[in-house]
Amino acid sequence: MSRGVYEKNKKLTMSAVLAAMGTVLLMIGAFIEALDLSMAALASFFCIFAVIEMGKGYPWMIYAVTVILSIVLMPQSLGGWVYILFFGYYPILKEKIEKKNKLFSWIFKFLIFNAAVTLYAVICFFFMFGEIEALLGEFSALLGGIDTGALLISIIYFVLNFVFVIYDLALTQLITLYFRKLRKKFKFLK
Repeated sequence: MSRGVYEKNKKLTMSAVLAAMGTVLLMIGAFIEALDLSMAALASFFCIFAVIEMGKGYPWMIYAVTVILSIVLMPQSLGGWVYILFFGYYPILKEKIEKKNKLFSWIFKFLIFNAAVTLYAVICFFFMFGEIEALLGEFSALLGGIDTGALLISIIYFVLNFVFVIYDLALTQLITLYFRKLRKKFKFLK
């Protein structure tokens, strides 16, 4: 077997393992609902690893396989959908986005994140309209009967964007830690 074929097989095998590990994390999140978003965020780290160590199309392959498996195995999992709509592909795009100037990259990051949140909200609205309407009614009653739909949506977007900034900064720190301390332990991929 030539060296090139061996390297491709090694990366393909590692991609399959990383996709399987990502799917397992999403399944843990589906079974323990309090961990669903955390597991989706952790599953995204496998794509980061692939971006750094394998490059090219391998991170996208890991994302695609994990998405397909999460849809087939746990179609109603919040963590799976959040992975599909944001956590799975964002780490792959992060590298490319951050090659631009800082202001542009943050604007683009916020656009991507808010588009994902809005798409998720639209999907939820169509599938859980009654539940969302009841939630808005309860929130309105809590605040003395005023119309709170726009207020609640604004609060949710503000909080989610704040959490996104924390996530992005933490992701950057984890990538830095990986390069400085952990990467030399993964020489078997070279």
